[in-house]
Amino acid sequence: MRLEKARESSQAAQSCLGAVVASEAAGFHRDAWGHAGLQATFTTELIHRRKLYPRQLAEYLSRGLFWRNIADYGDAQIGQRRAKQLVVWARAFVGKVQEIASHEIR
Repeated sequence: MRLEKARESSQAAQSCLGAVVASEAAGFHRDAWGHAGLQATFTTELIHRRKLYPRQLAEYLSRGLFWRNIADYGDAQIGQRRAKQLVVWARAFVGKVQEIASHEIR
């Protein structure tokens, strides 16, 4: 089960990194990003105000961080089904960030 916890944390980390890349590509630079600040900036600025990303990504990021906290700090085990779903969300999140960021760079 520790492997599943590690896998879950990895997926949440990918989504967070994607949100950092997206936020910085849009001009929001910080020396360090906290989870709450990153999630708020991505959701408020890039989804709601600028409408660069679909609303679904806010949910993926929020749920990914929720399950990451459970995996890292809680006593509950993350099941294989949940871990697979988080992998799907993380891939979709990172894929959309790559797609949109590549258009902004051009």
